[in-house]
Amino acid sequence: MADEDVEVGSEAVMTDAPIDITHQYIKDLSFENPQSPRFLVEAEAAPEIALHINANARPLGDRRFEVILLLEASARHNDEVVFIAELQYGGHVVVGEVDEEHVQPLLLIEAPRMLFPFARQILSNTVRDGGFPPLLLNPVDFVDLYAQGIMVNEEDGEDEDGEKAN
Repeated sequence: MADEDVEVGSEAVMTDAPIDITHQYIKDLSFENPQSPRFLVEAEAAPEIALHINANARPLGDRRFEVILLLEASARHNDEVVFIAELQYGGHVVVGEVDEEHVQPLLLIEAPRMLFPFARQILSNTVRDGGFPPLLLNPVDFVDLYAQGIMVNEEDGEDEDGEKAN
């Protein structure tokens, strides 16, 4: 069996999981509010929000990886930047015994999918603490982002189209 439940005390523990996130952390967090307090006081309309999401993985050796989920949000109103929020949210990921062809999808689809709710909450709270309504982000289709070749595995330094990453 691939996944078995093993009783340990009163808790069931999963064994042979294909991926294990052992640590989660904020790697970098930035919030700029250049129009404050003027925009907060005088704004009559909500700003236009642009969002960029990306993920990458970096090998640490012995089937361990650092997966970074990058969330960048910027708001503009009348051609002025209202706020810029950037979050790099990391996870220390251990990949179980899976075929090599499954490692990259685990790192660039499953790990970001598991990290996203935590990163979304941090970004939402940061924007709210900057004086704006919380930034409410919908769930992200990481399978689609992976299929589009947007995310990068730093092990080979190439995106999914085989082009060198920036």
